[in-house]
Amino acid sequence: MKRLFFYFFICAISSTLVFSQKSKTKEFKGIVKYSISYDGNWDPTILAQQPKSMELKILGKKSLTEMILPGVTLKTINNGKDSSQIVLIDAGSYGKFYLKVTKEKFIEKMKEASPTINYLDETKQIAGMVAHKAEYIVKDEYGEDKTYVVYYNESIAGPEYNFLNNFPGLKGFPMEYTYETEEGKVTFTVTEIITKKVKIKETDFLIPSDFKQISEDELKQMFGGGEE
Repeated sequence: MKRLFFYFFICAISSTLVFSQKSKTKEFKGIVKYSISYDGNWDPTILAQQPKSMELKILGKKSLTEMILPGVTLKTINNGKDSSQIVLIDAGSYGKFYLKVTKEKFIEKMKEASPTINYLDETKQIAGMVAHKAEYIVKDEYGEDKTYVVYYNESIAGPEYNFLNNFPGLKGFPMEYTYETEEGKVTFTVTEIITKKVKIKETDFLIPSDFKQISEDELKQMFGGGEE
């Protein structure tokens, strides 16, 4: 279970690189809801404990993602103004922690991934919006190409402040994408986009005072030790 938690944690911090640029479009304010589906040889007991949804709040160049795991609430605060990220981990009896990821760290991850993006003509409707298909190709730990299929939409956010997704350099907002784990595939799909009468404020993006800063290595030791 610890290993599965750390997988979702890695998904949260695999965010795209962003620089402070002026957007040509009106800043987006809204809530994006994802469903999370699973395919493959999942143990029923483990599968029953996996998150089935994820919510994303967006206010201009800032975003807040929340995912609830067994015994852990994981929140990710992204700030496109300074290309920084805060990951909040409320781990119950383990404690409350936050991890800060800097712009320099994003640049390092970008170089390691060396992404190649192929934009295709295929489209499909997702949550009432047209989503365009792309192949996102990165190098794995063995230096071999690994291809992800992602559907994106450019009207929600653009590359200049769209670092709330897991695909650095993608020119639009990810509407659907799939990851592979040892157990099988995990697919994230947008189910709803709410823009009317949403209550999102600047204070939603602050670090709570009762959270303690932790390093990525410390977090790996705590949650990623290869345990089930």
